[in-house]
Amino acid sequence: MAKPFVHTALRPILIPLLALVLGLQVFPVCADQLVILVEGVEGPLLSNVEARTQSFQISGNSQLSRKRLAQHQANAERRGAVALRPFGYYHPVIKSTLRAAGEKSWEITLQIEKGPPVIVSGYRVAVIGPGKSDKSLREWQANWPLTTGLVLNQLTWEEQKTLALELAEAHGYLGASFSEQVIGLDLERNTAELELTLETGEQAVMGSIIYNQQIVENEVLEYIPRFRPGQPYNDWLMEQFRLDLWRTGYFENIEVVEERRLEESPPLVNLSVRLEPRKRNTYQGSLGFGSDTGFRFSATWNRNLLSSRGDSLDVGIGWQEQNNERSLRTSYRQPRKVSARQFWTAEFLIRTENQKLTVSPDQNPDELITIARGNVDDLSLKPGWLRVRSLKRGFQQIFEEWYVRYLDERTNFDPTESAPVDYIGLYGSEDAPLDLFDPSRSISLGVSWDWPVVRGNGFETVGQVHKAWIFTSNKAWGSDVDFSQIYVSSRWNRIFRKDWKILLRGEVGFSDARVFDRSVETDSGIIDLSITELPFANRFKAGGSQSVRGYGFEKLSNNSIGSNNILTASIEIEKRFRPEWSAAVFIDVGNAFNNWGSMKLKKGAGFGIRWYSIAGAIRVDLAQAFDEPGKPWQLHFTIGSPLL
Repeated sequence: MAKPFVHTALRPILIPLLALVLGLQVFPVCADQLVILVEGVEGPLLSNVEARTQSFQISGNSQLSRKRLAQHQANAERRGAVALRPFGYYHPVIKSTLRAAGEKSWEITLQIEKGPPVIVSGYRVAVIGPGKSDKSLREWQANWPLTTGLVLNQLTWEEQKTLALELAEAHGYLGASFSEQVIGLDLERNTAELELTLETGEQAVMGSIIYNQQIVENEVLEYIPRFRPGQPYNDWLMEQFRLDLWRTGYFENIEVVEERRLEESPPLVNLSVRLEPRKRNTYQGSLGFGSDTGFRFSATWNRNLLSSRGDSLDVGIGWQEQNNERSLRTSYRQPRKVSARQFWTAEFLIRTENQKLTVSPDQNPDELITIARGNVDDLSLKPGWLRVRSLKRGFQQIFEEWYVRYLDERTNFDPTESAPVDYIGLYGSEDAPLDLFDPSRSISLGVSWDWPVVRGNGFETVGQVHKAWIFTSNKAWGSDVDFSQIYVSSRWNRIFRKDWKILLRGEVGFSDARVFDRSVETDSGIIDLSITELPFANRFKAGGSQSVRGYGFEKLSNNSIGSNNILTASIEIEKRFRPEWSAAVFIDVGNAFNNWGSMKLKKGAGFGIRWYSIAGAIRVDLAQAFDEPGKPWQLHFTIGSPLL
């Protein structure tokens, strides 16, 4: 191995040089330091002055002479004055002092007097072109913040220009620009005349869509977009297009490339969509807690693509502590190849839960006595046809499902050990048994509608959600009992005055089903029993965090086992006091009952706190039940938007 060669004549030079280099690495040269302090301003003005001046502080290995310190002092004054101009202060008085803060350390203190601000003496903000009647641009124009008499703020000026271009692009005016943007300064009078004109240009329209994929048949994707060629471009619809592609469960990576042809008339936007398949099998699980459900658990297996037809299969299990409810659910969906977004659907469900039968003596109607407990076991099969209807050019959608439902329901109620003996007569006698807990089978024909219109997130979540259904069962086609039901519910969220929100909800449900009323006289008084023939799976119950607060979850109904009818309503006012926190007060009213003539609506009211976290809105409410003995308080805890 060859040895490194160093000429002997160079050794006396190289060795000291190497030692000097190593010494510099270990012992850095001591440098002068300069710090700039700012006094006399605060808030955004202080931040901007610091940003303009602090970046020119001297540190590192620089050595400062008196001449250089004087230059930095003058430079800091000049930059501080420039930093005030965006906020309308063009005549500040800035005095600086320089002092030694230690060995080789210096401080420059800027003492700032802002001086008189520049005042807006007049303004003209105009929108011209085909988009001048656009609602959002008219609102932008009407809410122009730099009005006569206010201090000129160039940051607000730039923010408003950016906002106008964003609004224009969001509504399809992709070539919008400012044909006039002038700040006319008169520094002698300290005034400014503002002129701003937005030229929208033509509104772009949607063109063709090319799908680059071999995952599903193209017919499956044809009706996913909520827009059609020639429809005005809108960025919200574009975002929904991406989400709708993801919601199909077919794709994992979705890339939508816009090809904007702004030179055409009208401007055209074609789409090139690149899609990568999602994993065929996905698994989900959750563990949670709520005041209504107690602890709960669920697990789901999704088979996302059974074939290129786009059919999918979901299998899930669930358990919740309330009523010890357990369920197994399987659902299947296959897109139809028709000129609309339609699906064949099928759902299989097995569910069991524990119920209790309660009664109240007429001498003390507020006392609830549990006289029987039992399990309700449901097995149902529901094949159907789902259609997604687009409204208002795709900005809203209605999910309409027609179905046939087979339900096999079995119950096994038994008297509780604590039930008084004379209460057992409510079950009937050997000569006239009460057969309301016998097994029953029903075949129902029905249709349901789900109409969600929800936008925003966190506190800004607004919109409305409407639900409705109607179905009927009859012995004529094989049911054990005859019944029909109709139901309508609505929830509304609206923001006003920026930090205030009002939430309204209501529901009404009616069932045409036979009701059995029975009374028995006991030592405690007359006990009434009212039981509907409606299957347990279709009975109404009220009470809880999403119903009448102040009362336990599903505690309001005839004898605690459900009723034919329901009527509830609520009004809630919410006030935001921090970006992610708000407080609320509310009043709820409602009940579930068998007979409209004997309807007694329960009332509750209270207050709560909301935290809009990444996981969703966490809502904690404390409500008082006005129609319970002692007017007890009930704690309610939920996660998620009240609209969904």
